[in-house]
Amino acid sequence: MCVAAQVTHMRAQLDAGADALAFVGTRQDAFNDVVAEARERGVPVVAFDLDAPGSGRLLFVGMEAPYQAGRRVGEQMAALVGGGATVLVQTGSDQAPGAVGKRAGFVDVMAGHGITVVEAPSDGEDPAHARALAEALLEDNPQATGMFGVYGYHPIVQAKAVHTLGRDGSVAIVGFDLLPETVELLESGAVAKSTWIQEYYFGFYAAAAISDLVRLGIREALTLRGMDAESPAENVFVPRPVTFTRQTIGTFRKWSDEKRLAQRTTATSL
Repeated sequence: MCVAAQVTHMRAQLDAGADALAFVGTRQDAFNDVVAEARERGVPVVAFDLDAPGSGRLLFVGMEAPYQAGRRVGEQMAALVGGGATVLVQTGSDQAPGAVGKRAGFVDVMAGHGITVVEAPSDGEDPAHARALAEALLEDNPQATGMFGVYGYHPIVQAKAVHTLGRDGSVAIVGFDLLPETVELLESGAVAKSTWIQEYYFGFYAAAAISDLVRLGIREALTLRGMDAESPAENVFVPRPVTFTRQTIGTFRKWSDEKRLAQRTTATSL
């Protein structure tokens, strides 16, 4: 859904008598007016996944700063490949703040460890194109021993590219998210590490916060969370990222099966 459509939908929900609103801040400056309209009507607003801290939203539930997330995964890669290695990097967008921040953090860590980075052009958030780019990167850089991508589909397409080119076991893949295919690739060892930012809980805790805001009132609900109604831009809750490997992915698999996540998640189509 584009930003304009999001705002239109939020206004429609306000006109329909919504008690509260939650939104994803896909562009930080786009939601100020509609959030102000909601607050004028006494409707609490929460952001999740992506933040718009200047919008007047009461709190945000989501990931750590993208740059820091990229650095986190960069340190994991550096430990796997060591200084002097070559690492291949992919992204799905050159404009999305999350993608830009993750890539920048990762690349900065590589530079600090003396690791050469070869970057592909943006794949435009197209997994099929991303796979083609991954294969081209591998063919052009046979010396590479690591691959990283900022989007959740990147570990999947990279593992497929490595297998297609007969490079199994020679390229360490690290990335983000735990899509069903990524879980399987971690179990097989095709993906070395993937960091789960616990996005499941972005919606879960946002919904819990909305319930309390409506039932208890804004000040009480925020105080309950150690937050300040007078400084809403600072009200942030970040679930702790967790990195899984072949040795630890079983714990996620058990939790995921209990939640039936695989049945509720669209497969990465290639």
